[in-house]
Amino acid sequence: MVCEKELARRLFESQNIHSFIFDLAEGDISLFDGGLRKQFFPSEGYDRIIAWIATHCTVGNIYLMEDFFRLSAVVVPIPHAWTKTGGSHYFIAAPFTFERVSQDDVAAIMQEIGAGEACDDKQVLSFYEGLPVVSSRDKFQSFVSAFFPALFDDDMASRSQFIYHYFAKKANYLFANEEAEEIDKASLALTQKRYETENALLECVRIGDEQKAIALHKKMGQLGLTARTSNAVRNIQNFTIILNTLLRKTVEQCGVHSFYIDEVSRGFAISIEQCTSQVQLFDLSIQMIKSYCAQVREHHIGGYSEPIQRCITYIDFHCMEHFSLQELADEVFLNASYLSAQFAKETGQTITAYINRTRVNHALPMLGESTRTIREIANSCGFDDMNYFARVFKKITGVSPTEYRNEHRK
Repeated sequence: MVCEKELARRLFESQNIHSFIFDLAEGDISLFDGGLRKQFFPSEGYDRIIAWIATHCTVGNIYLMEDFFRLSAVVVPIPHAWTKTGGSHYFIAAPFTFERVSQDDVAAIMQEIGAGEACDDKQVLSFYEGLPVVSSRDKFQSFVSAFFPALFDDDMASRSQFIYHYFAKKANYLFANEEAEEIDKASLALTQKRYETENALLECVRIGDEQKAIALHKKMGQLGLTARTSNAVRNIQNFTIILNTLLRKTVEQCGVHSFYIDEVSRGFAISIEQCTSQVQLFDLSIQMIKSYCAQVREHHIGGYSEPIQRCITYIDFHCMEHFSLQELADEVFLNASYLSAQFAKETGQTITAYINRTRVNHALPMLGESTRTIREIANSCGFDDMNYFARVFKKITGVSPTEYRNEHRK
């Protein structure tokens, strides 16, 4: 049987990402960056990386680390059950990048660390060109967040967290610098304020309050962002990627089905990389907040009993089909009359009202984008009677299907 460490090694190897086991007591951490610091920038040591890993990395969590060299690494403390030896051991998959490092990027790196002319930028560029590139940060984070907990025992998996950390040139990005003399009280207060604002934003998303969430997002922008690269657009892209991940995890905790979350998350991950200006990224971040809040409002089922959650999920995935109340009750193993009463009690609306609203929501984009007739759209959304569809549609949206199509036709 393949052990956990070997399975992890093989999976990362399939992506051309090298991995190794680091022994805190006597291991060689230079594999963390493929020997970059040792070979090209000997003044840049590994002490701070080792100290951070020893201080902050705890068993059961998964860490994604990046640094000012544009390099990334996955670090996972190894549970004692995986090894018979004592001491602290870590599974590390590194180095890799999330984007191609260009000649201009290399020049910016060398300028940032104060490298002299003795450092050959062509050799450095050759080093970066040989690194594996992970094309989708969002998918990669989702993968490692799901893969490693599956290898842990149940208790550890239930407490597992995915943690991001960035090593800036003279400070740490998400944590206060361990060197006390470098700590600036004003900076610490600003960082604390940003975290408080971020938490408040996520709480607003949790209840679907997009207006307050957007206001808090703008407030965060006013508090400023720590630059991670010399490329201003890339900086905002990185923070927008992190925001997408935070929003995705927040709505997941609300009980929104992963099917809806994944579709939205993947779409925004692609859009982020396609943005070429800070204005586009800011507008996109507002769209993200609105979309995730809408997901919570439309698909939040976390507060309902298990039978009602199953009922809502079935309706969401089969709303464009024709089914009876009895068929729905059979799916969730409840008496039809009891299901109707319990659904109304927990959700505040009847099953019929919920089905109609869900079907109308499916019809909206079709009316704006499709050339199909309104009757065809109504039938495809589960409405047999065109007149009934028109009445229900106007009751929910305030306008007729024809008026909606005229206003939203693309």
